Amino acid sequence: MGEYYKRIIRSIICFYVSVITTVVIIFFVYYDAYGKYMTTMLKPQDEKAQYYTELNKTEEHGLTVFFGDSLTELCDTEKYYPDIPNVNRGISGDTTSGMLKRLEDNVIAIQPVSVVFLGGINDIGHGVSVETVLSNIDKILMQLSTSLPDCRVLVESLYPVNSHKKPAFLNAVGIRTNEAVLAVNSVLPDICSKYNATYVNIHDLLTDDEGNLNKRYTMDGLHVNDKGYEIITAEINKYLKTGD
Repeated sequence: MGEYYKRIIRSIICFYVSVITTVVIIFFVYYDAYGKYMTTMLKPQDEKAQYYTELNKTEEHGLTVFFGDSLTELCDTEKYYPDIPNVNRGISGDTTSGMLKRLEDNVIAIQPVSVVFLGGINDIGHGVSVETVLSNIDKILMQLSTSLPDCRVLVESLYPVNSHKKPAFLNAVGIRTNEAVLAVNSVLPDICSKYNATYVNIHDLLTDDEGNLNKRYTMDGLHVNDKGYEIITAEINKYLKTGD
């Protein structure tokens, strides 16, 4: 075999080794960020919603339901709220319109004593207007108020994002902006007031000096890590445990 062909073979081998190495590195970076949730985040939203519907057919009533998108799904609510009987009904990628559709079967069906709601950041990520986000949240709170008049409803502010978080391939912010986040948050207290829900300002607890999601609390600029959830949990527990 000539030297020329040996070089070609060596180049091909080096190329595939580089590709495999890159894939392995990316895999472990994602696994380090999302852990056991890495695969569940990829499941179809309709499939998850139906799964929750089936679970609720035998689920006990009078629990606290954590209801939202990936920021809720990625939160190990059994770990962070061990003294509060609860179920997690978060679905990665879900929007407020999706939450509105599954509200009855995934939440109301088990007559919860409390609901912790967080939604809207994915709407922004899809270019949905702030007005539409707020309208959907209004409808969700109205339905909860009508169907569960004695239920305590906590509404979390949208969390800040950080479009500068590295590495770039792991950054999940997309077109989401802190301006849109603040626009939603500025109106949420008024909507909560309409339906006797409690607004919980998580946003300000997670921001850095520039108004971005603090890098200490995030894995990808959008989702929060354990340190972030510890801060969130401490704030939510103030309301769940005291009832204020």
